[in-house]
Order: sequence, then C-alpha cells, then structure tokens
Amino acid sequence: AYFKAKFCQSSLTFICIFWGPESTETKSQQVFTSGWVLKENEKTRYRGSAKRISLPVKQLLESMFHTRTANPRQKLNAQQMYEELMRRAELGEIEENDVPKVTTITNWISTFSRKWKEAMALRSLEENMDSENS
Repeated sequence: AYFKAKFCQSSLTFICIFWGPESTETKSQQVFTSGWVLKENEKTRYRGSAKRISLPVKQLLESMFHTRTANPRQKLNAQQMYEELMRRAELGEIEENDVPKVTTITNWISTFSRKWKEAMALRSLEENMDSENS
C-alpha cells in the first residue's frame, strides 16, 4: 500500500490518501488536525481516575481468599465477598464508599489467584532444590 500526505496550511490539517497495491485509486482518506498526535489530545487516556482498593479492604479480601484456599467448602465468590464487605461497612469496620464493585472484586480475585499460584510454584521449586542439595 502507498500513501501520500499533504499539509493544508489554511486549515492546519494533514490529508493522507492511501492507495492499494493493485490500483492507483484512492482506498481511504484521513484528515488529521494539527496537534492530533500530542498526548494531551489523546482521548483514550482520560477514562477517569482509577479508584484503588484501600489497604483495609485489600486485607479483608486476602483473608477471605486464604480462608477459601484453606477450606474449599467455605469458598466465597465475588458476590459473596462483596456482601461480606458491605456487612463490615454496616458494622463500621470499613467505609462503605471503600467497598469495590463486584466486577472489581472478580478482577482482584483472578489477579491475586494468579500471583498466589506463581508464588506457591516458586516456593515449591525452592523447596525441591533445597531437598536435592541436602
């Protein structure tokens, strides 16, 4: 594919015309305004500020996760963890606005689970290496 770019001084725009390899006909045309590549004009960067899970909530989530790891019969899903956090918020242990959404808890579980499995695999490898060296 080939393209030709022209800068139009009057409107401060770039016009790019693209041709396909099989013909010289214009396949597509794009107009770029001046400053389109600047970071401050990037629209995907401004999705809003990300709210982080607070430390007390994270510690509660970790304890719930480890409880389900130790005893699979007491396994909690994201909805149940959310309900437990809301119960704790009603008791005043944590702030209600610190309780993350169910989708956030789901994402946290998958991320934490992956990291936990990696840590346990490394620990197992180290124990095996230590037992072989003894």
